[in-house]
Amino acid sequence: MNVRPRFVAIALICVAVLAGCNQSPRSLPADMALASAPTPLAITPASLPPLVPVYAAGTEVAGVPVGGMNVAEAEAALSAALAERMTPVQLVAGDYTTTIDPALIDLRPDLPAMLSAVAPALGGDAPLKAPLRLTFDQAALRAQLATFAAASASAPELTVITSTEVLSRSFAYLPGRAIDVDRSFEIVGGLLSRGQTADPIFLTRWPTEPPRASPEQIAEQLEAMAKAWDGVAGVYLYDLSTGAEVAVNARTVFSAASTIKTAIMLYGYAKLATFSERQWESMRAMIIESDNLAANDILAAGAGGTNTETAFRGAEEMSDMLADLGLEHLYLYIPFEAVDFIRIYNIKFRCGPKDPVGEPPYAETGCALRATPYAMGQLYRMIDECVRGSGVLLEKFELLNPDRCQEMLDLLAENADDTRMVAGIPQGVRVEHKSGWIEHTQADAGIVRSPGGDYVLAIYVYKPLGDLWAWPDEVLGGAIADFSRLVYTAYNPIRLDALPAGEVP
Repeated sequence: MNVRPRFVAIALICVAVLAGCNQSPRSLPADMALASAPTPLAITPASLPPLVPVYAAGTEVAGVPVGGMNVAEAEAALSAALAERMTPVQLVAGDYTTTIDPALIDLRPDLPAMLSAVAPALGGDAPLKAPLRLTFDQAALRAQLATFAAASASAPELTVITSTEVLSRSFAYLPGRAIDVDRSFEIVGGLLSRGQTADPIFLTRWPTEPPRASPEQIAEQLEAMAKAWDGVAGVYLYDLSTGAEVAVNARTVFSAASTIKTAIMLYGYAKLATFSERQWESMRAMIIESDNLAANDILAAGAGGTNTETAFRGAEEMSDMLADLGLEHLYLYIPFEAVDFIRIYNIKFRCGPKDPVGEPPYAETGCALRATPYAMGQLYRMIDECVRGSGVLLEKFELLNPDRCQEMLDLLAENADDTRMVAGIPQGVRVEHKSGWIEHTQADAGIVRSPGGDYVLAIYVYKPLGDLWAWPDEVLGGAIADFSRLVYTAYNPIRLDALPAGEVP
């Protein structure tokens, strides 16, 4: 076999290949180039950490620059920078000063509130500024203020002033001073929350509530006045709120005079379900004008009639009613102005024991018309209890109810006499009362609705006539006004900014 031609052919091919490698590549048709291009490899993007937003350059919180910081960095910077600003809080009230340790009220920067205020600058270009804000334990701050209030308070000083007239006495006071805890909490809390801790915080000490005289203090002054009175004075005081009583000769028996007309009014209400027009006119005339014949009309109406004989029966029935209520030495056995009727018709009538009766000291009383300050005071207490929906009057009398008892008090408030008890009380104060007067005795009893408290007060004064026919109103009535003024000022003492002329402490 001849292999030489085959070898030659192979050699020629190799020469051709080598020659092609040394020549420039030729362009291929586009379709052939695409066909011959290698397939590109898929590229997966690299995973980068997320960007952390920072505050815009120039941003400040409480004067601390936080621009370029993220939230965590800002919190750390603020905590470090503001720690030294948590200084003791100084409070001043008058001459009193105290400091509060920040730790006692957990006083610290309010980072969430301050950073919230500059939140729009986070990741933005516009800088913001936020003032210092603090947070604290509100209950702890209130407790610190209460302690300071007690330490800085000054108590009011109660005293008694007397005029150049021996009998007249009044309670008066120099105001106390104390900070108002609620108001101070608003002031201090507001300043602290706004970061104002460097300067002292000044608090006002306001005048405190006027003091009220104690029952013992009232009794002491009433006894001094009664001792100075040239005769016999009896006073009964009952506090409608506390139930406290003060009694000075309160069980001494006096002539009831027209104060008994409150009992006649009660008798009429207890016996009559409704009043005719004439009966109502008589009721009003009896209480408002102290008309004696009108009182006799009510006595007669309560006993079922209209004449004087029936009025006698009404007087006895009313007196028995009062005795059944436990009101000792409180009665009217004959109608008013009935002396001539008794003489003309030789009328027999009931009479109490001869003077002296009751407890000493004694006064002239007669035997058919009597009262004690204590018993009259209890009568007013009963009517007031009835208004409140309780008490013995509602238990004993079917015709009584709170509305009718209130009607009685409203009528008593219309009493036109302002020369006795009312003369010792400022104008505008409601007084539900009935007064009375005869030659040697005057009295006034009722309920005083004062700003400082409501109370029952019964005052009776007796002064022997000697050669006189009767004492003028300004003597006996003036004494009642003086006693009334003392009691009123016990509940509503006079503020002493300056003493009135002629008065000494």
